[in-house]
Amino acid sequence: MTQTITAVYENGMLRPLTPLALPEHSQVEIEVRMITEDSAQARRERVRLALEFAGLLVLGEASGPLHGMLTSDQRMSLAQRLAAVGVPPLSAAIDADRDGR
Repeated sequence: MTQTITAVYENGMLRPLTPLALPEHSQVEIEVRMITEDSAQARRERVRLALEFAGLLVLGEASGPLHGMLTSDQRMSLAQRLAAVGVPPLSAAIDADRDGR
């Protein structure tokens, strides 16, 4: 099983920001990549562009997301468009943005 998580380095230890789906005493391999403001900003920009391309973001005086529910097909189409431009699942991007990453 592979998981991508975000952790904070404190007092010489990595502390995950979300619970891990692992049994106690599991051994894991860790690849450490520091999250910089530039990478977080680039991720937000990719999400913004994908939302704009999908017609879910209106720019200009009426800027902001459109209101209303998406159909199942529209959600699938949006997920595919986001993946095509290298954006992780929207929920991951939202969580990252909330965490300030």
